[in-house]
Amino acid sequence: MHTQQAKDLRTAAYNFSEMNGARLSSLLEEKAALLLSWLDHLSKYKRTGTADSLLDALSSLVIESAGLLSLGLVRPTIFSLRGQVDLLLAWLYFKDHRVEWIHVNDTGDGFKLKKEIFSYLDQHYPRFGSRFGILKDIKTRGEADPYRMLSAHIHAQSDPVLPRTECFSDLVRAVDIANECAGGQFEIGEYLNDILLGVYAHDFVSLPRFIQESLISRFKSPEQRKSFFQ
Repeated sequence: MHTQQAKDLRTAAYNFSEMNGARLSSLLEEKAALLLSWLDHLSKYKRTGTADSLLDALSSLVIESAGLLSLGLVRPTIFSLRGQVDLLLAWLYFKDHRVEWIHVNDTGDGFKLKKEIFSYLDQHYPRFGSRFGILKDIKTRGEADPYRMLSAHIHAQSDPVLPRTECFSDLVRAVDIANECAGGQFEIGEYLNDILLGVYAHDFVSLPRFIQESLISRFKSPEQRKSFFQ
């Protein structure tokens, strides 16, 4: 039985990838453009020598997301998308906390929760909270907090997001669901972009032009723009 199911899964993934893999992986990369621009900038100019591996892992997760989705494996892709938030937030904290990062690696304890890191950012980066609030008001993504939405899928918190798998090949989802999942990369990318802008707004002129233009195009009034940068 398992031999046949494994063969059926292989066939389903192969057929899906042949028909949709290149297009979907390219689409996900396109949706990740903002995040990839940030990753290039952070990797070149913001490494501290502590927890830099988190940035490398984040880049790996974007590739992982594209690879999984190219096979139609939507649920594992959701795990990878959510992990992008965890890694970026962790890097924002641990890059400046060498002792704590050593402790995490030595013991497996001390990793920070999303709520804890937001509290840290509010406390140590002036106007982070107000700037992040402005960006939330002018978001172009559908979800204000896509992390929460993805977490609902991962933790199977309600009937609409419960896994329904009767055989191995069911892991390969329909192409319309995969297309929707690719959109989740944009949701995550803009969400992380807004967190990073809240942290690095003071350094705006040194950011890549793509990131600058993406932000400027979202402002709805000169007053809103002034409020963000003041």
